[in-house]
Amino acid sequence: MNRAVRINICAEGETAVMPELQNEQERPCLHCTMMEVIDEFFAEYPTPLGESDKVDTAEADEVIDAVAKIVAELTSRHDAAIRQQLIEQLVHEIMKYDDEFRREDAMGVVGSHSRH
Repeated sequence: MNRAVRINICAEGETAVMPELQNEQERPCLHCTMMEVIDEFFAEYPTPLGESDKVDTAEADEVIDAVAKIVAELTSRHDAAIRQQLIEQLVHEIMKYDDEFRREDAMGVVGSHSRH
């Protein structure tokens, strides 16, 4: 059984904290929701010191692993060509946002990573 995956993304420039839903038709930003869950997870279950020389690196590794598992699970019921296309799209989006964040960091833009 194939499942359609729909992702809503906030408008550029909105804050990462989303207001409560006003009705059933409005959906929160998936990015904001995931960031909130990740922040809460690491606040409740911090990475043990000594696991890595940089705690942020250990946390990033854990997030990467979780995202990889989610993508694999969401695409597992699709045929190989669609899975490959989705993986390539993910890599493309990662590179696009990485480039944007690096440019903004180089320009000294404050808060660039909270933009969508």
